[in-house]
Amino acid sequence: MNNLLKSLGRKQLIWPTAGIIIGVLARTNPFYEPHITLEAGIVAWIIEIVLVLILSLHPGGARIGVLVAGLFLTVPCFLRALPIFRLLLMCNMAFAFAFAALQLFSLPTAGFRGRLAWIFTWLGTREVKGCARSFDAASLRQLLAATLVLAATVAVVKSTPATGFWLLVRWLVGGILLLAFAEMVTAGHYFLTALLGVSAPALMRSTHRSASLREFWAERWNPAVSALVFGRYFFAPLARRSSGLALFAAFFGSAVAHVLLLYMAAKQWGISLMWGAFFLAQPLLLALERWLKVRRWPLAAGRVWALAALAITSPLIVEPVLQLSEPTWGTPDEVLLPAARVLGLALFLDVCVLLGSLAAIRDQGTQPGPAKPRRTR
Repeated sequence: MNNLLKSLGRKQLIWPTAGIIIGVLARTNPFYEPHITLEAGIVAWIIEIVLVLILSLHPGGARIGVLVAGLFLTVPCFLRALPIFRLLLMCNMAFAFAFAALQLFSLPTAGFRGRLAWIFTWLGTREVKGCARSFDAASLRQLLAATLVLAATVAVVKSTPATGFWLLVRWLVGGILLLAFAEMVTAGHYFLTALLGVSAPALMRSTHRSASLREFWAERWNPAVSALVFGRYFFAPLARRSSGLALFAAFFGSAVAHVLLLYMAAKQWGISLMWGAFFLAQPLLLALERWLKVRRWPLAAGRVWALAALAITSPLIVEPVLQLSEPTWGTPDEVLLPAARVLGLALFLDVCVLLGSLAAIRDQGTQPGPAKPRRTR
């Protein structure tokens, strides 16, 4: 069965590749460059989702869906809006493209709901199941606390000059801002899943509690992307030859993806390459972590190591994020509104994942591999 899936996977790669080529040709054509408003871009994304879902009802139609999604990847490039909005729309368009592409690599005998379940159980590596509904007050408090921390970091960044020694303060507080956002996504997920009676894997898992960099990247910071894309299609093919080479390949792929996304959004090579450099530095830190045998350290020491290692390279990702975000923060004394917008974004991400998880509950038996229960927190 595994050999069959691998054989099918190689043949199906032509469709995502063709979709990307179509997108590139549409973006670089010299004849027409539309001016798209943010509202029109959001409508285009909704249309893309609907078309991809309809086409994906049949395995043959999924191939056309990949080509359609590849064409829609160009929409954010023509958006007349702030770079942060172009970036967010690009991520949404890229999610639809990845959703369409991943269905080509599932079992050809699986129906639409089975393929959907395969994707939202992260290729059969997680478990989604129903459970008793409850009101998770602890997660709600956690969500509110993380939102207040994020609001405080916004206030500090606004009042901190971006020069000299103050840059260190700006980067440190910006790093806390990113961890607060991850905690908002974490708490929002557990609150909503408890409310609806679903046990499902989270998009983020309290990243500040990581006891190692390996745990941070593999289990806590957006582990879905690792399981669905970089781990499966970059790390796994090379892991038998060299784990170090496989690790570098996964982070290199991530670096290239982030550079391209940010450059298309901001049209600035400086901060785009900074963002990519952050991911290229991670394999080196992970190699050092393995040499230091951090996994054998006490829990508290491991957490200090993980946060310190991330802090060293954090300016490479914090500064681009702040430069993209600050234009949307309003006046210097405006704090709650930016925090509310970020809260809305966190809940939006949680709802998107939750909708897919709900569809996966009934059809986990059609996945290409057995679901493996994982701890929830």
